[in-house]
Order: sequence, then C-alpha cells, then structure tokens
Amino acid sequence: MAKEWYISFHGGDEKISLNNIHVYSTDGKELRKALNKKSLDADVKLRELRGFMFGPDRNLYVVNAYFEYSEVLKFNGAPNQDGQHDFAEVFVKRHADMNPGINHPFNVAFDSNGDLYVSSQNTSLVARYHGPAGKQGQPGLPMPSPQSLDLDRYLPPGTFVPSAKLASSGVLEVREAIFAPNGDLYVADRAADCVRVYEARTGHFLRNLVSRSDQLDKPIHLLLSPDGRYLFIGSGGNDSILRHDLRQNSTKVFVASKSGGLNGPAGMAFGADGSLYVASRNTNEILRYDAKDGRPSSKPFIKDLADNPEFLMLVG
Repeated sequence: MAKEWYISFHGGDEKISLNNIHVYSTDGKELRKALNKKSLDADVKLRELRGFMFGPDRNLYVVNAYFEYSEVLKFNGAPNQDGQHDFAEVFVKRHADMNPGINHPFNVAFDSNGDLYVSSQNTSLVARYHGPAGKQGQPGLPMPSPQSLDLDRYLPPGTFVPSAKLASSGVLEVREAIFAPNGDLYVADRAADCVRVYEARTGHFLRNLVSRSDQLDKPIHLLLSPDGRYLFIGSGGNDSILRHDLRQNSTKVFVASKSGGLNGPAGMAFGADGSLYVASRNTNEILRYDAKDGRPSSKPFIKDLADNPEFLMLVG
C-alpha cells in the first residue's frame, strides 16, 4: 500500500458531509474518504471525528466526538477494494450510568498492554478501557481505576487520570494524551498551560513536564519524534510549537509564533520525507516544517481545505 495522509476535520451540524477521514496523497492531492459510510449500522452517525489510530489488533479506532454520540468506533484495518475501511463495531459508547466518563472525547491511545485510553473534553479526564485482546475484562468496557486515586469519592468508571474537580493531581482541561517511550502517559492540560506526566499503569501523578515558564500557552496536540527523543507540543495560545528534549529535560520554541502562517496548531505528524507536518486549524491548511530546525516550507503543503483540520496521520 502506498503511503497516504489521513486527515480528520471538525465537522458538525453545518459540515455533515465532511464528517469523515479524508485521504490525500503524499503530494497533497485529495483521493477519497477513508471510512465506508455505507457499512455503518443504522444507528451510527459520524459526527465531529477527532483522534484516530490503528490498534494492537491492526484495526482502525476513531473518536466520534459529538456530544450525543460520544464513542470510539472500530473499523477494519485492512481497506476494502475501494480503499475504504468498513465498519466493525462501536467499541466504546457513552452511557449515563455505566460509562459517563466519555463525553465529547478528543483522542485515543493504547498502552503497552493493549488497553485503550480516551481523553474527554467535557469531563476533563482520561478513561481506560479493556483493549481488543483483553483477558481480564470485556473489550471496550471500563477498567478499574488505579489504587493511587482517591476512591473515597465518586469517580466515573474507568477513570485513569481524573479531572481537577475530582483530585488535586487532576487535569483542568484535558486535550491530547499519548504514551512516552518509557510507558508513562503525557497529558496536555490546556487550561493549566502544561503537559502533565502520569506513571504507567498506576496513574500516579509524577510532575509537570513543560509549563508556562517554557512559553507554553494552551497546549492541545502532542507528538513524539520517530526516535522517541523529542516531544512536540502545539501551543495554541501563541500559535507556536515547542520541542522538549526528553534526554536533556529541556524545552525550546521549535516553530516560532505564526511561522509559515501557523494559526491554531492542531494535529502533527512526520512525513515520509522526514518533515514535520502540522494542521493549521484556523487557516484550513496543512503546513510543512524542517524537522531539524523548524523552518517552514515556502508554501503550504495543502491549502484551501473545506473545513478545519484536526488530526493527521501518515498511513501505509
């Protein structure tokens, strides 16, 4: 399979036709939609797709973020003859009593054990669910909360990282959560202007990795470099991208404010050419930067998108 770009868009009531993951070639040409809508169950609607990734079972997991549909959908990882992914099942679904933690979800991540983590904007927590190969519980259902959390108060089932309303070590406004090379969980806290670190499996809060003193302002998206040395952070409040060296424990501004036309940094990914690609949400563009020094390309990689780009991934 040739390498291709998968891009999710904001969507919503006024952009229903754009509620899909769109596929682009490595030279920026739009090719098709990645998800086969005709394969969806009758009660499944694609609304405000956000984060997506291939799971340990090689299937494609997609965040359906619209409030009433808050869920994680599973699609077959292998494309059909039309190059689209057929619907498999609703893997995680919001339920007012049994699963209230997932509400306006943002992204998904899998840990080294193959369990699924989902960050949700409306509850400002990260919930953990039994993975597709789970042996300790039914796949897609909430896992027990870590013992390190204060269990004397109510926590939504599956809570791994609580909101600040539930615990002092919690998150004010959660956005992207990803796993570090050592297995710890990095969580972008938009309102606190920091990236928090939580210990793998135990959920114990360790420290703030990057904060306001590093010129971080409203972090949203996170990305690890291919070699695992650097953490890239989209700083939405000042339209820049920071790079944190995990070996040296130092942070610097990698893409200067507004550089290359950046306005509302969203999803980030590395291309086959080694460049850093960044979704510029407010200008409806995908921008390209030199991965060594952050210099922008002379023109956008893709411009005049029909909607605000959210997440992007190089597939193939």
